[in-house]
Amino acid sequence: MSIGSFAIGILTMIVFAIVVAIVIGVLKVTALAKELLPLKKRQEDTEREIFRDINMVEQTLRNQINRNDESMHRVMDEMHRESKAYTDKRIDKLIDTYFEVKKNTKKDLLKD
Repeated sequence: MSIGSFAIGILTMIVFAIVVAIVIGVLKVTALAKELLPLKKRQEDTEREIFRDINMVEQTLRNQINRNDESMHRVMDEMHRESKAYTDKRIDKLIDTYFEVKKNTKKDLLKD
């Protein structure tokens, strides 16, 4: 019977050690889970801030592009008006020169 008692004692110690290991493991997992919740919340807050910052940068860039686009269109319209005015001046000058040459030619013909 002493071998049976010894075997039961050894088994009891092994079971006790396994139970202690399981309890320690559960306590560690619980502690890690408690630490994980604030980290998860902080990660979500950080992601929200990053998305908000990205949206702000995107909106700023979009506004800058729109302003540059409008400015470019204004400059192009002004250049178009100036080029039309310059062309009109050159045509008017050409017409004036043409009529002056024609007038001088008539005078020369009448003199002869």
